[in-house]
Amino acid sequence: MRALVWCTVLAAAAGAAFWACNPNSIGRPCVNPAGSDVRGTQISSPALECPSRLCLLQPAGGAAGSDDAGVRATCTAFCNNDGDCDPETKAYCQSGFVCAVAATAGGFCCRKMCVCKDDLQDNINRDPVDGGVITPAVCDPATYSMGQTPTCPNVKLTP
Repeated sequence: MRALVWCTVLAAAAGAAFWACNPNSIGRPCVNPAGSDVRGTQISSPALECPSRLCLLQPAGGAAGSDDAGVRATCTAFCNNDGDCDPETKAYCQSGFVCAVAATAGGFCCRKMCVCKDDLQDNINRDPVDGGVITPAVCDPATYSMGQTPTCPNVKLTP
């Protein structure tokens, strides 16, 4: 009987720990697959070490969480708002994560992902006046006149 009680207690504790975990492990370190110099935002997918399978590579310029090549490589996930970006750890991004467009080119262009606040760029995805998150002009449907085609296929124009 005692063994059954202990097993039940342990199972409940493990279940509670699993429930409290961040399902996307935002902020967890991930691998720069090519080990190359990162000069701009890159998204590596599939990143098997990340539950979301997305690894965001940013040139961190020697910031906390960057590797020897000056690259911040953290697991990320798609998001709709900042509440979706609760990190598993802030060890690699002390300022926390926000929901922002990470890239304006490539297969993930104009998709919102959890990005370290330190990696936002003025006039691209950060307002230089108040430091808040902005949508890049290339990702804003209002930028395109009637008949123009967005350069990013992820931009949805409203008729």
